[in-house]
Amino acid sequence: MPGILFAYSLSADGKSHAFPYVSNHTQHLFGIDPEALKESADPLFAIIHPEDAEGMEESIRESARTLEPWQYRGRLHLLDNGYQWFEALSRPTREPDGSTVWYGQFHNIQHYKVLEQELRASESEYSFQAGFQRLVARLSTEFINLGFGTIDECIDELLKSVGEFFSMDRSYLYAFSEDYTKITKTHQWCREGVPSLVDEDQTVSIDAYQCWRKQLLEMVQSNQVAHVEDVSDTPPDVAVIQAQSESTSSDAASVFCVPVRAKGDVVGFLGLDSLTPRKWRRDLHDLLVIVSSLLSGALERNLLEEQLLNQSIRDPMTGLHNRRYLMPRLSELVERAERYDENFTIAMLDIDHFKQINDSVGHLGGDFVLRRFADILEDLIRATDVVARFGGEEFMVVFPGTEQSAVKQMIGRILAAVRHGGFVFEGRAIPVTVSAGVASVRERDDRMMSVDAVIGRADHRLYLAKQSGRDCAFDVSGPLGL
Repeated sequence: MPGILFAYSLSADGKSHAFPYVSNHTQHLFGIDPEALKESADPLFAIIHPEDAEGMEESIRESARTLEPWQYRGRLHLLDNGYQWFEALSRPTREPDGSTVWYGQFHNIQHYKVLEQELRASESEYSFQAGFQRLVARLSTEFINLGFGTIDECIDELLKSVGEFFSMDRSYLYAFSEDYTKITKTHQWCREGVPSLVDEDQTVSIDAYQCWRKQLLEMVQSNQVAHVEDVSDTPPDVAVIQAQSESTSSDAASVFCVPVRAKGDVVGFLGLDSLTPRKWRRDLHDLLVIVSSLLSGALERNLLEEQLLNQSIRDPMTGLHNRRYLMPRLSELVERAERYDENFTIAMLDIDHFKQINDSVGHLGGDFVLRRFADILEDLIRATDVVARFGGEEFMVVFPGTEQSAVKQMIGRILAAVRHGGFVFEGRAIPVTVSAGVASVRERDDRMMSVDAVIGRADHRLYLAKQSGRDCAFDVSGPLGL
């Protein structure tokens, strides 16, 4: 499009302006008669985009003051095609009457502005995609190098990183109950100044809110992101459940819910809130699914590690802890005894005549006796006590910080419970008793304060109980009067 030549005059007092000369392109481009502009420039200034008008007038006044060349880019409203970008280039001269006249031209630069915007958008998109790839790579590395027991820290870092990258105000992780009737908030990140909600009532029943339940179940079944574009437009029960789940008024303008899977099942969802309405990327759902898959992978790995660890410290026959778990706990208790002058007591328990039981009812019957005895121990001990299968038919109970009288009572209850336990295997009653040896870490000679020493004393007293007829217990003072 050819440029529009012009001579633009501004009076000395700045109150009047006109175009002594302007080419006739103004007629077919803007619908403005060039003759009218010779009287006043107002018709042309009236079609300047409101966002550009003030800046243009200020630049003209500055050029008039300094007599520097005037250059400006702004949008003008075309006769039949809306606003388009134009650029003006001119040089000012001062007239004898104090007025200023600019001689120059302005031409349409819409095509270049479109290219410029496309280039900026392309550069911005490239920067965004590169940033997202770096985010995924960093989080992947952190999850790959996840040390056992740090899953909570990694989830917190993911929520913070994702919330900041996507300019969210709040990100959080909810866990489903097995029947999908309740959700529990387990982790949360909030932008600075946004109220934290994680310390409030975290478990919410969704069964009574069918619309919200429907949306969540559809998310679970389709494995797709659930997006509430405008929370104010959601049905009343959705707004209520959100308010209850956050224990505050519903302050989010938009909500995203992304399913999180573990071992093929949806176990929860990653939620993201924006407190202000905004235009979202069309591919945001896909990007959030990628983030969710990272979280799903980390959770699956953590569950596997927990299972492997649990298998390594649990006796597969009885489900009790084994020696791999027990010995480090005893070492910790010995260390606390040395450092803080604390005490603990152990009881070694052995099933009497276990070989005869195996011979009479078979190994399956012997296994039943082991499991039944383990159940009795778990039913009787306190939450602070530790029970473990030490090996074969030997078991150990650890009583941290317990008075000897309380230990004596507990051992008595265990022996009585086994004696009257009603061991019946395949319709056959099995008489079962146990013997016990009891020892405390602080006995007689403190120089013997070690794990091996206290186990050795308990094992020796177990031997004494066996020699004394079984179905009894010995401690440092001799046979316990049970």
